[in-house]
Amino acid sequence: MRNAGPLVILTLLSLTASAQSDAPAPVAPPSLPEALAPAEGDPAMGLDRPPPAPGAGRQARREQAREQAFEQTEDQLLPLAPEQLQALIRSLEMTETLSSAHAPPETVMSAEALRIDAARPPVVRVAQGYGTSIVFTDRTGKSWPITAYQGFNEGLFAVSASTITGNKEDLPSVLVVQPVARAGAGNLVVTLQGLETPLVLTLALGQTQVDARKEFKLPLAGPNARPEYQAVSPRGIETALLNVLDGLPPVASAVRVEVGGVEPEAMAWRVGDDLYLRTVAEVYSPEYSQRASQPSGLHAYQLPYVPVLLVSYNGRMTELIAQE
Repeated sequence: MRNAGPLVILTLLSLTASAQSDAPAPVAPPSLPEALAPAEGDPAMGLDRPPPAPGAGRQARREQAREQAFEQTEDQLLPLAPEQLQALIRSLEMTETLSSAHAPPETVMSAEALRIDAARPPVVRVAQGYGTSIVFTDRTGKSWPITAYQGFNEGLFAVSASTITGNKEDLPSVLVVQPVARAGAGNLVVTLQGLETPLVLTLALGQTQVDARKEFKLPLAGPNARPEYQAVSPRGIETALLNVLDGLPPVASAVRVEVGGVEPEAMAWRVGDDLYLRTVAEVYSPEYSQRASQPSGLHAYQLPYVPVLLVSYNGRMTELIAQE
């Protein structure tokens, strides 16, 4: 039995080595991210920081790059702080309120006598966002055809022409001015059919009043003149007669006169020994000294004051009675 001792010891050593070789290898604990891992030499841990696992630094750098990209995108899309954005909204609201409080220009439609020998051209008031139509009429109220026109400042306004008949072969009789700027001034040259002298108009922008329709009346008979029942001298049309044509008293001192007859729309005023009459009828008696007409067929007359007038209304002769 004494000889068996060494053999038993060798057998036990062999079994122990075999058991150790069959046991599973120990698994290392998972490494923490760098952001959560304890700092090197942290006294709370009581030992130095272990070296980072392979690839942990790259992942941290990628996360940091994502955060920076997100912040840059957020700054580009929303560069203002909330309080700055609110202040900007208040400023825009105030600007819109002030803009809406600005009153738009007043639009008017009027007629004006045009003197060919005038020293200064007449003025047409235009404004951005508003179209202005210009028409030329003769002393009988018929439109005067336009053979040529040209504006001299395309940076301020555009000019086009159209016909009243709709036939493209006819000469135009209406000019339309469309401003493209807020302020400034330019001119427009127009040539009328059969009239050797060109007409010059001044176009002014940025006015408080805008001529939506401007009619220029020439004291001549044009190519499309209506038949005239009495000769009329080609003198300039007085402003008083144009006022009557617009339904206004000829002068401030004029006295309104009641007009009776078949036409309820007739209006009349007395100025001294003259009678100013606004009517669609053709006056035959008494003889008038001056007349102005619109393309619509409305006439304004200056004639001696008489209580009874002989007129043609709707193709038949009748009377108009004037009384104060």
